[in-house]
Amino acid sequence: MTWGKEAGAVLGVKVLTNVRADDFFLAAWVQHYGSLFGRENLHVMLDGDDWTPQVDLAGVNLHVVRDVPRERPKRLRFTAVWQSKFANNLLKTGTDVVLRTDIDEFVAVDPRAGLSLPEYLARLGEGAMCAALGLDVIQGPDEGPLDAARPILAQRRNAILTREYCKLVAVRAPLRWVGGFHRGRQVPIDIGPDLLLFHLALFDRDVADRRIAGRKTIAEHATQGAHIAGRLDRFAEVAGTSPLNLDTVSAAARGHVMQSVPSKTGPHPGFIPDGNVKRGYHVRLPDRLAGLLPAPAAFAPPGFVAA
Repeated sequence: MTWGKEAGAVLGVKVLTNVRADDFFLAAWVQHYGSLFGRENLHVMLDGDDWTPQVDLAGVNLHVVRDVPRERPKRLRFTAVWQSKFANNLLKTGTDVVLRTDIDEFVAVDPRAGLSLPEYLARLGEGAMCAALGLDVIQGPDEGPLDAARPILAQRRNAILTREYCKLVAVRAPLRWVGGFHRGRQVPIDIGPDLLLFHLALFDRDVADRRIAGRKTIAEHATQGAHIAGRLDRFAEVAGTSPLNLDTVSAAARGHVMQSVPSKTGPHPGFIPDGNVKRGYHVRLPDRLAGLLPAPAAFAPPGFVAA
């Protein structure tokens, strides 16, 4: 990872995502990144004009895109092209860093680094293309119902460390993301030290079920619905293994992922070999990460999570 000569060199950060019929994670995304960078620096691509978010979006930059294909592979390609062009325009017109995530992905810095996320991004060197270590947080069988008053990562400690979510998230130069935003075309995989991505689609079974139900209230292609429903099988991934220590396996995981060679279309995510589950490593998140994400009460739409 290339670092700048001094902290504070980055003058502007814009944060970019896309969303369709997903109030819970839209509210969480705005709360997390808005508290770090200001709502005026958030850009949300609204997928379609056939739904209205039931979330407070005051101050957030909204971009309604009406012609997004509904079939999943075409949708992924279209969205990657649209957001790549948008991010590149931001970079060409004065933005120093574009931070881009899916609506259910939350980037943070390991507290052992002693840096906030804005401070971390301020140290990225010119032209940096920075990925994060990907952690797919999944509710374990020993973890009870979600408590709205407690931070999410204080309640959910099981995760799969997987190549799938070691995504290219912070860029300081124009690029073309591939569909799904896992990689950039012809961009080497460079995972920033202590930079973490928490994927929360399955962090709570009840939230996942409600999310699926909410998405079915508007037009949805069969390929998209099948993809989302199919992910529910991953709850079993943390049920049959004992979690490993994240700090013990993270260096090996980073090494495996960063060995990938960039290509015109990828490289494709694949799996991390030699883990204790198919996709990589089932790990327990250490205590120091517990406060990185807020309590649901800070953002959840009324009635979504019990008090």
